[in-house]
Amino acid sequence: MLISCQGGKDIAAPDGRPVTLLRIAGNGQVGLVNQPLPDSLVVRVEDAAAQPVKNVSVQWSIDGGGSLDQTTVVTGDDGRAAVQRMLGASPGEQTTTAAVSGLSPVSFTAMAEGSGTPLLSLKTQPASEAQVGVTLLQQPEIRVQDGSGQPLGAIPVTAAVDGATLAGTTTVQSDNGGVAHFTDLALSGGVGTYRLTFSAPNFPSVQSTSINLSAAPAGDEQGAWTAPFDWPIVAVHLVLLPNGQVLSMGRVGVPQIWDPANGTFTAAPSPAWLFCAGHVLLSDGRVLVVGGHISDQHGLPNLTLFSTPSDWSSSTPMARGRWYPTGTVLGNGDVSILAGTDENDVVVPIPEVWSNGSVRQLTGASRELPWYPRAFLTADGSVYVVGPTVQTFFLSVSGAGSWRSGPRHVFETGRNYGSAVMYDDGKILYAGGANTTNTAEVIDLNQPSPTWSFTDPMAFERRHHNATVLPTGEVLVTGGVAGTAFDDVSKGVHAAEIWNPTTGHWRTLASNVITRGYHGTALLLPDGRILHAGSGDGAGAPNERNAEIFSPPYLFRGARPVITSTQSDVHYGEQFRIETPQASSITHVSLIRLGAVTHAFDQNQRFQRLQFTADANGITATAPSSSNRAPPGHYMVFILNGQDVPSVAKIIRIF
Repeated sequence: MLISCQGGKDIAAPDGRPVTLLRIAGNGQVGLVNQPLPDSLVVRVEDAAAQPVKNVSVQWSIDGGGSLDQTTVVTGDDGRAAVQRMLGASPGEQTTTAAVSGLSPVSFTAMAEGSGTPLLSLKTQPASEAQVGVTLLQQPEIRVQDGSGQPLGAIPVTAAVDGATLAGTTTVQSDNGGVAHFTDLALSGGVGTYRLTFSAPNFPSVQSTSINLSAAPAGDEQGAWTAPFDWPIVAVHLVLLPNGQVLSMGRVGVPQIWDPANGTFTAAPSPAWLFCAGHVLLSDGRVLVVGGHISDQHGLPNLTLFSTPSDWSSSTPMARGRWYPTGTVLGNGDVSILAGTDENDVVVPIPEVWSNGSVRQLTGASRELPWYPRAFLTADGSVYVVGPTVQTFFLSVSGAGSWRSGPRHVFETGRNYGSAVMYDDGKILYAGGANTTNTAEVIDLNQPSPTWSFTDPMAFERRHHNATVLPTGEVLVTGGVAGTAFDDVSKGVHAAEIWNPTTGHWRTLASNVITRGYHGTALLLPDGRILHAGSGDGAGAPNERNAEIFSPPYLFRGARPVITSTQSDVHYGEQFRIETPQASSITHVSLIRLGAVTHAFDQNQRFQRLQFTADANGITATAPSSSNRAPPGHYMVFILNGQDVPSVAKIIRIF
């Protein structure tokens, strides 16, 4: 068809093919959340002559929640296609997009305002991929708002799922910012696709996006590491706080508080330079930091107390500075302080005892000890120094103090920068160290004449590694370096190993990515995973401002038992309730003191099992009767089933 002649050439009429998608009406509306917009959203498809094109399929999509009355609309004779948009539950800008194949899409924005009805919405979606029985790698966060979009705190939000089992803490309260943070949810059941539903009293429920649930991978007995993630400082020091968050300190930068629930960091500037200090948790949950840094090998006399990121305070200082000291909580809540070098780089030989703000010297117990001696409170109230020297010693803190010799190690070289842990009541494992060894020794202080004896060696020689007791009573070893140099990061050890105290055997597990030698740290979290961080900030090693998290094999064995509630304060010898719907399957109750780790040694952690009885609604456990076996303070309580799968811990205070 010819429509004109111009310059001797015929001009072709438009052939009716769509070339333009136009936004006609409905953009920029204001509406109420969970309600339809007042006007339809309209587009028009035109050809090259700006004429309407009919029978064109227009695809519609939305962002911000809500729905459309239809997602595919065919243009009419006027070239137009229209939809009605229902706004989502979250106040704020929401978008609708129209698209035609081969053409540029167009978008409509709308402002959603509160409706006067309280609302739940997803602030953070759960991980889209999950494994059976394994804690979701990304936990959901639910925003709780009133009808005007203002946050509501103290609202209980419950998570549920159809067709599967949801383990973990399924009801949490929103915080002051109106957000409910779930921390330990895990799905069990058949593989497939599921959605979580979140509800609260007098609120419309809301669903998550889809979660693809798959079986645990082959080799699940190797455990699994996360990819490294950023950390603001080199985490030379890690302390688990009674609220489940983690205090970290390093050489450069201010201390940081990490919240495992949402991965956020909060700066916590300290009043002193606390690099290369010692630290323990007191009976009231405060952290006592012993000594600190003037320069390498020169220590501060400070005793610094941490309560919250904005609440640090100073206690009566020690008689002399201490750099690389060890603190040990005693049965009465006091803290023994050993070793370190002072302001003049001179070894401090006289122990001190901190007691509720005052400090006394044990002038009858002068002895020079190596930096960061590995020390543990014993059942008779003495402090047992297990190394790194071959000869061990017991310190009595009574009166002016006194020392007596303990059994010698069978490894005659000394375990400098080896790692020691009290893996059961009165039982200690000391592994690795020197330059370097894979040997390991154990001692049982409950025996009439305790002696050190070799257990099986590790698969790898290590120093600067960390030994961490697990809810199963096993000991996990992570990180470290081999070789004869002080910190040869070219010989980093990446494979984790786990030691079984029943058999004495070690088993090699999955490997992490980052070499973590001198100043590497590891800390057991309440969800049963291990935070592995640090390395650097000294000895010329790379500064690793990052961390990784290890999920031990027990997290791949199926659904976890759940502690629905327990009391927060427990007295010595008291029977206390642990409510759980899995009471009949529980075989162990583990009690683990919160960790405080630096320089390959945890100065606070210790482990024991509790006696218990089960009934239809839960279990009744018996707290330790001796404060020397369980110093006053905060502990994680785990319940474990017959497959040695632990619950997420509840943190209680024993005193």
